[in-house]
Amino acid sequence: MPAMLLRVVVLTSIYLLALTSLHPGDVLVGLVLSTLVLVVSRRVRPRQPPPSTLPLGRRLAGVPALLGGTLVDLAVGTWRTAACLVGRGPTWAGLVEVPIPRGGEVSAAAWGVRVGFVPDTVVVELDEGRGRMLLHVLDASDPEAVVAAQLHSYERRQRRVFP
Repeated sequence: MPAMLLRVVVLTSIYLLALTSLHPGDVLVGLVLSTLVLVVSRRVRPRQPPPSTLPLGRRLAGVPALLGGTLVDLAVGTWRTAACLVGRGPTWAGLVEVPIPRGGEVSAAAWGVRVGFVPDTVVVELDEGRGRMLLHVLDASDPEAVVAAQLHSYERRQRRVFP
């Protein structure tokens, strides 16, 4: 029950921040909407534990590597994009299809978000059913190298946290 109450408070807070209002009527409407969203979402898709074989502590231990690696990818991607913009980098932009390792919807979505942070890649499509992620990359001159780099990044940085 405390978790449900916390979710109502968080959703109501987001609602009030979006409204930029603390009028009692707005607070009441936010509480009602938040409660309805949570009740309906539980009925639509019952809450289930994540299908992970790794213990939570071990998964959390991988978070610093995931965050640090994402920051490194962000810095490298920013540098490559800046070099391309000033005319000193490759400009063979194109689409590359990257296979998604079987890990579930949460893992694929987290990978798509993480890859989308980097300025030299844009996630065009994430198809869990076909097991692929379509990326638009700044340098698509060697698609195999792009696929290898993405899979290596996934294995080293993300797989431990989102198996």
